[in-house]
Amino acid sequence: MRAAESGILLTLKSPSRIPAILAFALVLSQSASANLVTDGNFTTITYSDQTAKPITGQLYGQFGSDTGGPASGATLTVGSWDTSGYNFVYTAATISAGNQANGAPGQPYEAPGEYNGSNGYGTTFMWGKGTGTTLASGNNGGLTTITAPPGGGNIIAADGVYQVGAITQTINTLIVGKFYQLKFNWAGAQQQGTGFTNNTQEQWTVSLGSQTQSTAMVTNNGESFTGWMSATFSFTATATSEVLSFTAGNGPACEPPFALLANVDLELVPDVSNWMIFTGFGAACILFELVRRRRRRMTFPAVA
Repeated sequence: MRAAESGILLTLKSPSRIPAILAFALVLSQSASANLVTDGNFTTITYSDQTAKPITGQLYGQFGSDTGGPASGATLTVGSWDTSGYNFVYTAATISAGNQANGAPGQPYEAPGEYNGSNGYGTTFMWGKGTGTTLASGNNGGLTTITAPPGGGNIIAADGVYQVGAITQTINTLIVGKFYQLKFNWAGAQQQGTGFTNNTQEQWTVSLGSQTQSTAMVTNNGESFTGWMSATFSFTATATSEVLSFTAGNGPACEPPFALLANVDLELVPDVSNWMIFTGFGAACILFELVRRRRRRMTFPAVA
């Protein structure tokens, strides 16, 4: 007799073990669910140049391995993520903490990595919390406060027009042919700056290996924030190691658009056949227990 069959017989002969068996089956069915992304909340921050570090307690700046062009000079790394684009990492408290005055080239609040030449673009903060010009209340009725992401952690802000570059991480231990579910939070925002007042449009294009999907294109009111949204995509692994990438996109109305990203989670979808086996076995155990108890009540002699 095989071990599996003997285990089933043991369970049937010992109905008191049914709750434990059901709990064990539930654990097995859920054991594959673990986030395969390293630092999906973007909280593992390293400064390569302490002289460029912002004021103590504040965290923001361009990150990645951009080595050329006016967006070069990043001094931050973010976990296992990398980018060659004009992309930034912030805490929820600092993403809209500046304005074009104290974010101008050479000023203390300038985000590390921002271009400091004569044609510097000034601040790399986002509109929100009533900062900047009088229009910062949201000149088209948009939200004015960039809130913390639903799952906490830090926020990636990616320019969808200037120096566009994907934000990437290599995912290992994938199983070829298996399905994976990707979840993340995202939003649309706009960079602070004189004249940056028109509506913008943002979206994310996401890839795992050669498979690509995109969120909807959302319109963000000028000097505002769309509020956090959630996205869920499904991918099939074609190799044991594939690159997960996020690229900010834009629509016709852009001045300048920034897509926000937070709480990235990639998990293996549990095998449906295994789930059905566990569910069926659990149902059979419960049915057996009910029948056993019913028969036991029927065999007791009547009390005079």
